[in-house]
Amino acid sequence: MTLQIKEIDLAVDDLTSEAWLEVHHAANRHVWGGAAERTSIAEIVDVAERRHEVRRSFVVTEEGADGPVAAAQTIRRTRDNVGTAGLWLSVQPDHQRRGIGSSLLVHCEQVLRDDGCDRIHEHSGAPVENGDAATGFAHVNDYRQTLLDLRQDLALPVDEAALTALDPRPDPAAYVIETSVDGLPEAWLEDRALLARRMSTDAPSGDIDLDEEDWDAERVRLLWNTPSPIWGIESVARHVPTGRLVAFTDIVVRPGQPDLAVQSDTLVLREHRGRALGLAVKIANLRALQRERPDVTTVRTWNADTNTHMVAINERMGFVVTGWTREWAKDL
Repeated sequence: MTLQIKEIDLAVDDLTSEAWLEVHHAANRHVWGGAAERTSIAEIVDVAERRHEVRRSFVVTEEGADGPVAAAQTIRRTRDNVGTAGLWLSVQPDHQRRGIGSSLLVHCEQVLRDDGCDRIHEHSGAPVENGDAATGFAHVNDYRQTLLDLRQDLALPVDEAALTALDPRPDPAAYVIETSVDGLPEAWLEDRALLARRMSTDAPSGDIDLDEEDWDAERVRLLWNTPSPIWGIESVARHVPTGRLVAFTDIVVRPGQPDLAVQSDTLVLREHRGRALGLAVKIANLRALQRERPDVTTVRTWNADTNTHMVAINERMGFVVTGWTREWAKDL
């Protein structure tokens, strides 16, 4: 087995980049079948700068093979938790269990060490609760599980009568719900920065210590208000007596899979919890999503299995568990 590992530039080498991406897609289809997620080179390249990341991409070829046999990307953060890296690694299904993934993993871990990282924190998912081949691969290579997340899906459309029945309708003298489509108002940015900082420490992180993220208005502007192929929608709760934003939720739709919406962050500031604001902003955002993007047929979200409150809210909305994601960590 003669393998060659080559670094590529996704933004420059179109043919190789698409072949690199197809390795990831093929591996994902092998696990999830028709429920496999898809992405695109455009959004992968776009998201790195807006998230303050340096991404290096690698392709593995083998003499006689028809196309790449494995692909990976190292993800180095440059603003927060700079010593903790991400890693995306896939092997073509027909070439799995031959040691190719292990060889590529060793290479990527060394790349990250050389780039100044001292820990990898990543995830793998499967439609079975007890894990799959990726679970065994992680254990064999000395990764430890830090958290178990539930993947929940909601089929769209949801009937308006059902949404009305669920909507807690906060007291308008205390809180108002506002929604913004594909960009955030400038007047939101300072408060959204605070909410993002809180999100970075309030969300369950399991058996791993991560520092609070450094968010300000400019960082929010870069993420949400710069041109991007990724479409987003966000709803917030405003505390009327103070005029401050105290809760938010957001959904994104990526060009690689326009029928799937990803529910990402939801947070209510601790001092405003117990008033059903989380449900209120999620209902408002779902209504707006169905109005703005009728082509979306599924909303998908992930929550730690220990986050029973948010999981229960999702269940009330009609979300069902469709998979389990394990978060992994390894000290380099």
